[in-house]
Amino acid sequence: MSESGDDNSLDSLTDDERKQLHEFCEVTGTEDLGSAISVLKAKQWNLQSAIHAFYEPNSPTPIPFEPTLASEEYLHQSAGTSQLAESQLRRRGPRVLTDIVDSEDAEGRLNGEQQRSTARQVVRAPAFSWMPLLTWPFVLPWRISMVIVQSLLSLLGLRRIADDGVPRGSASEQASTLARQSAGSRGQTAADDARDFRLFFEETFGARHPPFFAGTYARALEAARREVKHLVLVLWSTEHDDAEAMGQALTHPEVVAYLSQPQFIVWAGNVARSEAFQVASTLEAAAFPFIALAALKPQSRLGAATGERFQLQLVARIDGLPKLSNAQSASESDRLARFICRLIGDSIALHEAELWEARRDQEELEAERRLREQQNAAYEASLARDREREAEARVLEEARRIERQKEEDRLRDAQRAREMREQWQWATLARLLLEEEQETAAGTDMCKLNLRLESGRRVVRAFPAGVQMQRLFDFVETRDVASQWESRGETPYGSDLRSVLPPEDYTHEYDFVLVSQFPRVVFADRQAILKDTLVANGMWPAATLIVEPLFEPDDDDDRVKDSEAKGGE
Repeated sequence: MSESGDDNSLDSLTDDERKQLHEFCEVTGTEDLGSAISVLKAKQWNLQSAIHAFYEPNSPTPIPFEPTLASEEYLHQSAGTSQLAESQLRRRGPRVLTDIVDSEDAEGRLNGEQQRSTARQVVRAPAFSWMPLLTWPFVLPWRISMVIVQSLLSLLGLRRIADDGVPRGSASEQASTLARQSAGSRGQTAADDARDFRLFFEETFGARHPPFFAGTYARALEAARREVKHLVLVLWSTEHDDAEAMGQALTHPEVVAYLSQPQFIVWAGNVARSEAFQVASTLEAAAFPFIALAALKPQSRLGAATGERFQLQLVARIDGLPKLSNAQSASESDRLARFICRLIGDSIALHEAELWEARRDQEELEAERRLREQQNAAYEASLARDREREAEARVLEEARRIERQKEEDRLRDAQRAREMREQWQWATLARLLLEEEQETAAGTDMCKLNLRLESGRRVVRAFPAGVQMQRLFDFVETRDVASQWESRGETPYGSDLRSVLPPEDYTHEYDFVLVSQFPRVVFADRQAILKDTLVANGMWPAATLIVEPLFEPDDDDDRVKDSEAKGGE
C-alpha cells in the first residue's frame, strides 16, 4: 500500500474516516491507500459515491446503489452473451474480500488447474483464425438482418429476446424468466435482486433450499462480521448448463439441513444482475455456478491501520461443476451434495480456532458495550436523582422565601398598626389634657373613680359628671403614653399638644369593657353619660371599675405584643 502526501496519511484521519477507508478498500479490493483517500475526499467521505466513482469514473452523476453494487445499465450492456460476461469477469480484478492468502485458499478449494480444465464454462483467450476472412461475404448480410430483427423486437418491447435470443424451456419458464429480467430495470435495487433470485430459484427448483439472505451483499458481509458467522456465497448464471445440476445439489436435503445451521449466512445472486456481477468480478470467478466460503480471520496490515481486528476472507471456493468420481450407489446430485458439505466442513475445521477467537473478541466487545451502557444508565439515573433533589430544594427554598416574605409583610403591617395606634393614643391624650385644663378652669361637678387596669395597676382620677363613658375608655387606652408624657413633658411629635393629630384612615377598636364587681355591672355603652350611668347603678359620686378584656389573647396576639414590645424598646 502507498500513501500519497501528508494530506492522505492515516494519522490525519478521524476514527469515522478510518472506518470509511477500511470499508472502501474492503469493497473495492484496492491496496493503494493514497488513491482510496483521494477518492473518498473528492466525494466528501460519502462511501457510496466513492465506490461508484471507483468503478464508474466517467459517470457524470452518481446513481442510487448499495455498497458493492455496479450500474444496472452497465450490466445490461455487458451481459449480452455468456462469453462477453465471462470476459468482463476476467478483466475486472479487485476483490471484495481483501487479503485472501493463496495458501489458505488452496486448502479449501479444488485444484485450480484441474478444476478449470473440467469446468464446462471456462474463459479462454480467443485464438487467431483465418475463417472470418473466408466467411465475411456471408456474415455481413446475416449481421445486417440481425440488426433489423433486433430493432423490430426492441420496438415491440422484446428487448431481452433481441439481446439474448429466444429462451430455452417451456412457455411458463420463458414467461417467468422474461418477467424477472424485465424487473431488472434502472429502478431495480440490490435488495430486489436478492428477492427476485429467491423467487426464480423456488420456481425452478422448488421451495426447499438453503435460507438465502434477504438483503444486499454488503448487508450479508456486515451481518456475518457482526454475528461472527460463516458466509456462503452462491453466484448463479442461467447461461451455463451446469446450473441445473448445481440447483439439484443445493436443494438436496443434506445440503439444506447443513446450510440451515445458525452458524451460516447464505447469500446468492444472479450474475445477470449488477450486484452479483460485481461480486463475481471482484472474486475472479472462473466458472459458474460459483460457491465460496468466507470466514473471519485475523486482520491484515490494512485492518491494523483502520482499527479492525478481524475481517472476512475466502477460505474455500468451487468454480463451476467439480469433476467427481462415479459411484454406482449414489446419484450425481448426492455426490455433489456430499462434496459441498465435506468441502465446507473441512474448511471450517481448519479455521475453527480463528473463528472462536473472533467470537471471543466479539463477546468481549459486547460485554464492554453492555458495561458502558450500564455505567451510562447508572450515571443518567444518578444525574436524574440529583436533578430531582435540586428541583425539590428549589421548591423548598421558594416555599421558605414565600413564608419569609409573608412574615415580613405581617410584621411590617403590625409595625404600621402599632405606629398608627401609638399616634392615635398621643392625639387622644393631647385632647384629654386640653379638655381637663378647660374643665378645671370651669369648676364643673366631678365624680371620683378608682380604675384597676388590665395590668393590675390602680389609677384614681376625678371625671366631670357630664362627660360620656367614652371619656373613661379613652383614658384607659392612653395610659401607656401618659406615663411617657408625665416623665418627659413632650410628645414624639413635639411639645405643642394642639399639633398632635390622629392618623388618617384609622379606626380604633376597643378590646375591653369596664365592669363593677359588687354588684356586677358591665359598662359597654360608650355613648352613655357618666353621672346617669353611675346614679342608675347606685355608684354616685364614687365608684370602683375594673378593665376587663373582651377575649383571651391567643398566640398570634402574644407574638404581636412581643414584637411591639421589642419595637418599643
